[in-house]
Amino acid sequence: MCTRRIFYFFFVLILLTVSTKVDAASTSAANPPAKEPWTTQLVDWYPGSGVGTDVSIAHHPTSGMAYISYYDSINGDLWMAHEVTPGTGNCHNNNDWNCHLVDSSGDVGRFSSIDVIYVYNPPVLFYTMVGISYYDATNRQLKYARYKSNAVEPWTIYSVDAPGFSTESRGSYTSLKFNSNHQPVIGYHALNTAGYPYGSVKLATFKGSGGSGCNGGSPTWSCETIDSITDAGNTDHGSFVSIDFAYDGSLSVAFFNSSLKSLDMAQYYGFGGSCSNNEWNCLTIDDGINRGKYVSLHAPNSPTDKIQLAYYDSYYMFGSDLRYAVYVGSGGNCTSTAFDCYSVDHVGTPAGNYGLSMDVDSQGYPIIAYMDASVELAPTQLKIARPAFAYGEDWGNCGDVPPGYLFQYWTCKTLDSGSGYTDEASFVAVSVSPAGLATVAYSEYNHHDDETYLKVAQQHFMNYLPLIKK
Repeated sequence: MCTRRIFYFFFVLILLTVSTKVDAASTSAANPPAKEPWTTQLVDWYPGSGVGTDVSIAHHPTSGMAYISYYDSINGDLWMAHEVTPGTGNCHNNNDWNCHLVDSSGDVGRFSSIDVIYVYNPPVLFYTMVGISYYDATNRQLKYARYKSNAVEPWTIYSVDAPGFSTESRGSYTSLKFNSNHQPVIGYHALNTAGYPYGSVKLATFKGSGGSGCNGGSPTWSCETIDSITDAGNTDHGSFVSIDFAYDGSLSVAFFNSSLKSLDMAQYYGFGGSCSNNEWNCLTIDDGINRGKYVSLHAPNSPTDKIQLAYYDSYYMFGSDLRYAVYVGSGGNCTSTAFDCYSVDHVGTPAGNYGLSMDVDSQGYPIIAYMDASVELAPTQLKIARPAFAYGEDWGNCGDVPPGYLFQYWTCKTLDSGSGYTDEASFVAVSVSPAGLATVAYSEYNHHDDETYLKVAQQHFMNYLPLIKK
């Protein structure tokens, strides 16, 4: 009997020391991924740090590790952090992550956007490719950094689109996705404030060779304007860009329409479109006093999936709201009747940047990570909103009752409530891993020390110990 008890003791001890990152198959079908627990941790910081703003996140499609691009505002540098085997990393005070300095040539790294793919192209070996688009404030231009795990020099830096005038800038509000040919495509904002003032949304596509060049650049890239307004009062037209590819390879581009103060979306037609570039068709989805900023777009990843957008409404009668739009085809309640639009949560009006990001989980439900500044003189919080159905529940606790429903659709939960001297989530990015677990990268601002940190909130599968009888 003593031998059996010793065996059970060591068996339980082994189970307790197993990592919580286990395969998705080990979680019960009765416990959907949305119910898995969250933890928060600092990823990168140093005394006097300004890291963690302009954050973007993507998961490796095979390893499931998270990759985060972010800006160091103190030194004006672009950085990347990615998960590694616990204890083998090099980030400040967190050795579960590796931190890499990507670009330090001037003030670079704002408006970063990251994507990660795993490439197999016989006879070349498998390799990981990471792409980061970002803004070079020193030269007011769009830049792109590429990492290839099989390259002698892993990082290659490209200057993509540069301004032609001293009053012009190209490359803010970047949004990056790899297409089906493993080539990066970048949506971004360009403007000119004098002489020939304009605001526009543009698209840059990597060609390798045979491109048209961008503002006299090399033929490595081709750039085109999708929509533009020539007016000194609309230089922010085409800002807050978000792009995504659908399962069929088609591209959608969401952006802020400064003339209508609305959420707009452009799709490629080839000819006969309504954008200023008539090869593209522009659609106003939600027209309000000031809707459509900080938009995050999801394109359908299957024939049964739908276009979904999360965005900010900064002119709600009782303060600002987080809103959501979903494609319904016809009969919708939005400006475009092809969409239903409604409020998800009352979020308030922050003094600076507003953090907002959306992904779709393994169940097909949206998950929105966002900043809650609704309580005056209180710390801002990091929250997530998911449909109540994602938790296996029949009704939620926040937002409007959507058309066709009897109860609130969304469930809003706090992941990081901040403190008396820290504000959370001025910058936010969310991604769902191949195993179905979500990770949120976000900034934390410490008022007491005037420092900014990069943090993550992550879901982990729970390990359930077997019942052991004597």
